[in-house]
Amino acid sequence: MRLGVLVVCVGVVASLASASDPGVHDRHPIYVGVRACAKCHAGKAAGHQVGLWRASAHSGAYACLWSPQSKKIAELSGIPEEPQESAMCLGCHATGSRVEAWEKEDEFLLEDGVQCETCHGPGSEYANNEVMMDREKAMMAGLRMPRPRDCMMCHNVKGSHVAVLSAPQLDVAMGMKKIAHPTPNDGAAATARPENKPASGTRGYVGVMKCAGCHKGPMMGYQFSKWRDSGHAAAYAVLGTPAGYQAAEKAGARGVPQELQECLVCHATGVRKGAAPALPGFDLLDGVQCEACHGPGSDYAVEAVMRDPPAARQAGLLPVTAQTCAPCHGSDDGSSFDYTAKMKKISHPLRAETLKEGTQAQRYKTPLNLALSPDGTELYVACEASDSVVVVDVASRRAVAEITTGGQPTGVAFSPDGTRAFVTNRLDDTMVVVDTQSRTVLKTVEVGDEPHGVLMDQAGRVVYVLNTSADSISVIDGDTGTEKKRLTGSRGPWAAALSPDGERIACTNTLSRFVEFREPSLSEVTIINTRREAVEQRITVPGANLMQGIAWHPSGEFALITLNRTKNLVPMTRLLQGWTITNGMGVIWRDGRVNQVLLDEPHLCFPDAAGVAISPDGKLAFVTSSGSDRVAVIDVDKLITMLRGASQYELEHVLPNHLGKPTEFILKHIETRNSPRGVLFSKDGRLAFVANALDDSITVIDVPRLEAAGRIDLGGPETITKVRWGELLFHSADVTFHRQFSCHSCHPDGHIDGLTYDIEPDGIGSSPVDNRTLRGILDTAPFKWEGTNPSLQRQCGPRLAVFFTRIDPFTPEELAALDNYICTIPRPPNRYRPVGGKLTPAQRRGKAVFERTVGNDGKVIPEENRCATCHFAPLFTDRTVRDVGTKMMMDREAEFDVPHLNNIYDSAPYLHNGTAETLEEIWTRFNPYDEHGVTNDMTKDQLNDLMEYLKTL
Repeated sequence: MRLGVLVVCVGVVASLASASDPGVHDRHPIYVGVRACAKCHAGKAAGHQVGLWRASAHSGAYACLWSPQSKKIAELSGIPEEPQESAMCLGCHATGSRVEAWEKEDEFLLEDGVQCETCHGPGSEYANNEVMMDREKAMMAGLRMPRPRDCMMCHNVKGSHVAVLSAPQLDVAMGMKKIAHPTPNDGAAATARPENKPASGTRGYVGVMKCAGCHKGPMMGYQFSKWRDSGHAAAYAVLGTPAGYQAAEKAGARGVPQELQECLVCHATGVRKGAAPALPGFDLLDGVQCEACHGPGSDYAVEAVMRDPPAARQAGLLPVTAQTCAPCHGSDDGSSFDYTAKMKKISHPLRAETLKEGTQAQRYKTPLNLALSPDGTELYVACEASDSVVVVDVASRRAVAEITTGGQPTGVAFSPDGTRAFVTNRLDDTMVVVDTQSRTVLKTVEVGDEPHGVLMDQAGRVVYVLNTSADSISVIDGDTGTEKKRLTGSRGPWAAALSPDGERIACTNTLSRFVEFREPSLSEVTIINTRREAVEQRITVPGANLMQGIAWHPSGEFALITLNRTKNLVPMTRLLQGWTITNGMGVIWRDGRVNQVLLDEPHLCFPDAAGVAISPDGKLAFVTSSGSDRVAVIDVDKLITMLRGASQYELEHVLPNHLGKPTEFILKHIETRNSPRGVLFSKDGRLAFVANALDDSITVIDVPRLEAAGRIDLGGPETITKVRWGELLFHSADVTFHRQFSCHSCHPDGHIDGLTYDIEPDGIGSSPVDNRTLRGILDTAPFKWEGTNPSLQRQCGPRLAVFFTRIDPFTPEELAALDNYICTIPRPPNRYRPVGGKLTPAQRRGKAVFERTVGNDGKVIPEENRCATCHFAPLFTDRTVRDVGTKMMMDREAEFDVPHLNNIYDSAPYLHNGTAETLEEIWTRFNPYDEHGVTNDMTKDQLNDLMEYLKTL
């Protein structure tokens, strides 16, 4: 076979590699795996191509994801999963990670890392000798020859990798030269590598991949990956390298090292004289495998046997001693073999032996919300960072227990009888039921995306869970834990409160409804009728957004909510007048009326009003300011009297924006610790408890004296890490003029506020821009919609000070800490498709539309106008600026940053100015001339299918 110089490059992603050009074979190609390629591409006649691959870093790309460096990179990329289980990491570190099971042969193994088909395309249609001998026929059958730009799909500079590995930008030409694996130009034909033939015998070699089925992942100490990272894994492959030939010649061996007994005896498993037979699945390519040391595994490589050490030993599992290593390592390059040192180097113990939970760095708690048991004796505190609920004894004011509940708990509530507690886990999309007597989790219930608020009705029959990113409310049977139905909320349901008579539940929504372009926000309080378990009323709150906390007055006449009044339509020059983000409160009357007041006072803003509670006697309300570490004490009677005495004009146009009025009803501000969120009163109303998210504590307030009376430590670490420091800066308003708002004000949960802003460096009124998520942002540089900021340091540094905060910029140390925190904001796992998960028929059809190269009319779509050209895995952005025809009258530029599409389903609105409310509108209302991909030829069904597939990215 002679196809010229073949080059393997890590860059081409599966979606692009499997896309077919006009004329390519109609059959859907599937991945066959490197072992199928090895049948012809091994041996001297083929230039030892597979051996060269195995000796390269590409072969170990999956395995290296176990390392501490990989875990740090994942953290800086906002990836909460294990790197070896993350679609983002696997997108560049493993071939075929995004395709379905039916698109891979049974012999294909993800653990083989970046294989031949990453760059040359899935091989089922060309991977046979007859086709491969004819270059044109092979290309028609799907064989691809990678280009430098393909390599850059994965090898483009990533901030997370640079921060950990200090890796320079890839020199593609040098990289291709380094991994080149040409076929020898000597006229010799490639010969098929001898296959492993099943042999008879009582005991045989099963191969390392059989072992890998169990011996991988964190619970098994990543044993397989550690082996793959070692020289043992490449021992056979190196025999085909120039170094291997030189070593063989130096040792007096003549011939092809990979065919010589004297070389193979130490460089491959199971080739010694009298060795047990090789069974199906065993492959010489894997070099010195587990069974080289532990003995042929056919009789012990069964989980039930391996879990019984005496039985495993009886079945042939051998202990490893110095004598085991001696036959091959009697000397190490002429020096004595240090068995102890070498064993330490390749050690691969189980997690239980090496990674005790107690030795791990202690995690912060980050308490967000809290609930008081019906008898008033215990507080349950939902702690986001520790994935737990901390139990606090009210009488002794100390933490007495901690219950692991799930990923990032956000809300907690009790059943009326106090026997159960319900906790929502934002990262897991679950609610757990906790037995309060045994303090154990009884049941885990799947709910909607990123749940926050939770409560049970007065009768103890139904639990309501607010699914923030799904814009829905799960109605769950309290006895069985099954979801009865799902109600439609507004955008971003956040917190819920039950009316004193038990008949109504009021739910805040943190994002505004969709409004016309350049129109003010319009948010909603959703009212649920508990008897009918249905939405009864949708109360609109004009000009408000980020409505979070809510509490009913004991009279049942009204509820109080916290809110922002973001003036996003006004140029940010007005920040000096306190006019960009104002912070306030709403009064939601039982009859549906709404009044709004500010909590900001002249020269004393109240940034990020978060939680609210009303005293049992109804006289006082406490509101937390997470941006300024304070609680505002509100005289409820004075507030209501002021509202009742105001004219309708004053209620609509004066009070919602009047900085002077709060002085009439705010009695006092009480200092707390860092970033107070949830707040509640004790049963007798003499104490109040405030969850200090970034202090891992509860502030206890003496209500009669209106003073802080103590601090309850929840057990977080005392050390402030760089990331934690950045988190404190992110949630503090100290960096903004008049201390009006924080980074968190526009990015709750590190995400979006759903608004479009007018930032004036491009001219007042020009180039309004949609606010974008910070989740997983680091590796998507450049930043800003016009792509003008090459780094987060630039994005959050002087530019932020000049155009956003209007105050001294962060110091270099603060900026480094802030950027470090932003990088670690996690991107939740995709809710529509787990790694390697099966696509629905609609998603599968949508994938074909996304990857298509030919329109419905049969015309070839230019490469630069194909979806996969700009949006390729794993980030689904080529990190450039492009003109896709979306420039509007107020825009200064026509070229905009190509956004990443990861979790695109939960970041509406879309386009640079937020004009598209839905994904569909991007390609209907805003792509009239097919400049943003060819979409006008699509049927409605095709467009729907495309939307379904985009949700899986």
